[in-house]
Amino acid sequence: MSLPLGVKVATDALRTEAGVWDQQSGQMDAIATKVDGLRFNRLEAGVFQLVVGPYGELVDQVYGRTHEAGQRMKEIADTLRQVAKTYETEELDGSHRLKNLR
Repeated sequence: MSLPLGVKVATDALRTEAGVWDQQSGQMDAIATKVDGLRFNRLEAGVFQLVVGPYGELVDQVYGRTHEAGQRMKEIADTLRQVAKTYETEELDGSHRLKNLR
C-alpha cells in the first residue's frame, strides 16, 4: 500500500529539512576544527604572553560551543528522520486497520 500524497509530501519535507540540519552540522564541525587550530602557547605569543591564558579560555569556549552545536544539529536531523518514519508507519498501520474493519 502506498502513502497518501499529503503524508508523502510531509515526510519528504521532514527528510529534506533533516538534510539541511546535517549540512549545517558539518559546517559547525568545520568551524570547531578551525577554532581548535587557533590555539598557541606562550612561546608562540612572544611579547603578548599575558593574553595567552584568557585567549586559550576563549578558544576553549568557542570550540566547545561550536562542537556541541554540531552534535545537537545532527541529533535534530536524526529526530526529524525518525519522526518521518514514525509518521509513515503510523499512517500505513492505521490504513490497514481501517481496511480490515470493512
